[in-house]
Amino acid sequence: GGEAVAGEEPRARTATALADPPAPAYARAPRRGQGPAVGERVMLRYDHLVVACGNRVSASIVPGAEEYCHRLKEVEDARRLRAAIGESFDMAARPGVSAAERFRLLHFVIVGGGPTGVELAGELTDFLRDAATLYPRLAPIARVTVLQSGPDILPQFDETLRKQAASRLRSRGVDVRTGVRVQRVGPRDISVRAKGGPPDEEEVLPYGVCVWCAGNKPQPFVQSLLESLPPSAAAPDGRIAVDSWLRVRMAAEDGMEPGSIMAMGDVAYECYEDTRDAGDEGACEPLPQTAQVAAQQGAYVARLLNRGYDLTKPTPRLGPARELPGDAKAVEEFWAKAAKWWVRARGLEEASPFEFLNLGILAYIGGGEALSQVQLGDQKLLAEAGSVGFLLWRSVYLVKQVAIRNRVLVTLDWVKTALFGRDMTRF
Repeated sequence: GGEAVAGEEPRARTATALADPPAPAYARAPRRGQGPAVGERVMLRYDHLVVACGNRVSASIVPGAEEYCHRLKEVEDARRLRAAIGESFDMAARPGVSAAERFRLLHFVIVGGGPTGVELAGELTDFLRDAATLYPRLAPIARVTVLQSGPDILPQFDETLRKQAASRLRSRGVDVRTGVRVQRVGPRDISVRAKGGPPDEEEVLPYGVCVWCAGNKPQPFVQSLLESLPPSAAAPDGRIAVDSWLRVRMAAEDGMEPGSIMAMGDVAYECYEDTRDAGDEGACEPLPQTAQVAAQQGAYVARLLNRGYDLTKPTPRLGPARELPGDAKAVEEFWAKAAKWWVRARGLEEASPFEFLNLGILAYIGGGEALSQVQLGDQKLLAEAGSVGFLLWRSVYLVKQVAIRNRVLVTLDWVKTALFGRDMTRF
C-alpha cells in the first residue's frame, strides 16, 4: 500500500509513492522478501496513468467545521461516525447527567441536504428506532436535524419527489431546515442563520455529533499532479480537464505524450458532448460528480485499454497487437489478434467518444421508503416515493454488487436486520 505524493513526472511517465506507516505488530501479516521501508519513496513507471482518486470533503470554508465535524466519504469515516453515535448514547446514559446535557448529546446534526445527507438522516432514524431496545428512555429524546442552504433538499430530484422526501422525513421526527447557512461550528454547538437574514440573528444549536455532507474539494495528489501538467490540464474547482475520450488535455508541444494520462470520476472535468460535432469545445455544464458517472467512465476506460487503442492519435484507433514474451507467446498473440478482428468487425476500429447515459437517481429516506427517479437519458420513465421506490432502490443496490457472494451476504444482512434489528455493538 502507499500514498501518491508530490513528485510526479508526466514527461518521464513516472509517479512517486510513499510507503504507508507500519501497522501494529499484532496486525502485521507475514511478509515475503523485503518491501520498501516506511517513508521511502518508490518510483513507479507506467504506460498509462489513470487518475481516479475521487474528491474529499470540503469543510474549510466554515470556521470550526474542519475540526469538529465528522465526514462520510470513506469506510473509516463511517466507522468513526458509528463509534461517535454509540459514545453519545453511552455518555447520555450515565448517572448524574443533566437533562440539558443529555438533550445535547442526543442531537445529531447533518449539514447538507443532498443524497448523502438525506440518506444518512434516513439511516439515523432507523438506527434510533432500533436503539430503543437498549436505551428505552433515551431513544425518544434523540433528534436528527438536517441543514440545507438551498430552498429544497435533494435538488437533483423532481420537485414532487423533493417535497415528498421532506414531508416524510419530518413525519419521522427529522427537523429539516432549508434556506439556512452555517456560520460557525464549535466543539459543542453550531451557529446557523437564515439565508439573507440579518447578521446578528444567529441561532445556536447544541449537538452531540455533527456530520458535514456539503461540498467537495480535490485530493492533494490531484493538486500536485496539476502542478506538473501544462495549464491546459487545469479545470475549474481544481479538477482535471479531459477530452471526449477522457484523456488529460495536453499536447506534444508541452513535452508530454498525449493519451499517457487519463482521468475519470469526480476529478475529471468533461462536458463537451453537446458541442462535439461542431468542434466547439466551449464552456458548458460538466457531468455530475456521481458514482453512476464514475462507473460508466471506468468501464469505458477499461475498454479503451484492453482493446489496445492508440491513445496518441487525435481519434484513438486500434493499434497493433502487443508482443508478449514467454512460452505462451503464440497462443496469447493469437487471441489478441482474434479480439482485434472482432472489434474491427463490429465497426469499432475508431474509439467512440465517451457518452454518459443517465439512468436516474435513487435515495433512501428511512422507514423502508426511498425515492426512485428512473430515466433513460433525458427521458424520464418512472418517479416513485415510498415502498415501491424502496424495492427499486434495493434491487439496484444488489445488482451493482460485483460478485454473487456479495449479493448473498448483503441479502442475509438485510434479513438479519429485519428480524433482529441493527447490531448496536461498538468495536
